Amino acid sequence: MSWLALLLVPLALYLAYKLVGVAIKVVLAVVVVVALYWWAAPQMGWPTVSDLVYVFGPDFEGQRIEEVVDPSRLAKQATGRVVDGVVDEVMGRSDTARPEAEPLPPTETGVPASPEAEAVMAPEATD
Repeated sequence: MSWLALLLVPLALYLAYKLVGVAIKVVLAVVVVVALYWWAAPQMGWPTVSDLVYVFGPDFEGQRIEEVVDPSRLAKQATGRVVDGVVDEVMGRSDTARPEAEPLPPTETGVPASPEAEAVMAPEATD
């Protein structure tokens, strides 16, 4: 059985080498066709690559590719999903309820101040 493996391993390696070469040629051919279409479509009045991806591509909830990959939109979506979702999820899973905050007493100006701020503003008399 080992002599058969000695014949099949080099043959398999050779076929894999040929397959990789064919795969690279196919990928390059697709890139060339897309590049030519990208250049020629606007001049010929055909739909652009962006239009084709919008129609035939994945569903981006009615947004075009240019809108989806906008960095400011991506940042807003990420922060909205991560921060709000994590806090709500953690608080939902915790057994203890959120403590209710007690209102601070108003100061002479009518604006509530924190205890730390009151200590700084009115130091104790040391007589």
